[in-house]
Amino acid sequence: MRKIIFACIMILCMGLLSGCSHKTDADVSTVFVEKSGSIVSVDVETLDKEYYNAEELESYITEHVENYTSANKDTVEMKSFDAEEGSAKLIMEYDSYQDYSGFNGIELYVGSIVTAQAEGYDFDTEFNSAEENTPVTKEEVISDDDNKVAIIKANVDVRVPGTILYVSAKDTQIKEKDTVSITGKGSNEEAALTYIIYK
Repeated sequence: MRKIIFACIMILCMGLLSGCSHKTDADVSTVFVEKSGSIVSVDVETLDKEYYNAEELESYITEHVENYTSANKDTVEMKSFDAEEGSAKLIMEYDSYQDYSGFNGIELYVGSIVTAQAEGYDFDTEFNSAEENTPVTKEEVISDDDNKVAIIKANVDVRVPGTILYVSAKDTQIKEKDTVSITGKGSNEEAALTYIIYK
């Protein structure tokens, strides 16, 4: 019996470590929407040594986290920060999509299609099916109330906790069944609002 329990614990730990490793191994900036409702972001940036100091950057992030959490409780945590060979990787965890948006100033919404519409998102854009990469109508996209949607205004990869069904056609590329790469140029302020519908 003890051997069976130990084996189950090992399998669970391996699964958790695998999930962490997947995030740690991300080589491009990625937003991970977790099934629990929390958000994990991995930011990967090139550092120009003439302008950036890794220690100063980490200190700035730490201060920003402290300022945010002092006003919003412990809803944001810096999990790790590594800077080497001219690049930096920052992993952050947020209790909710609202905390991600509040901390980063980037629009993000996660919920059902019905609640998204109630929040004012009109789904008024062109969509492609994820499986066939062919155009689909807005009516088809919003027809199933049970489907979920992640909506973001940023040029970043997004991984959702499910299988992607439809995605905004503009500036997107399906990388895996659960991951979209938003490929727009320019700053996040200039990015299109991207809808990712999944089940």
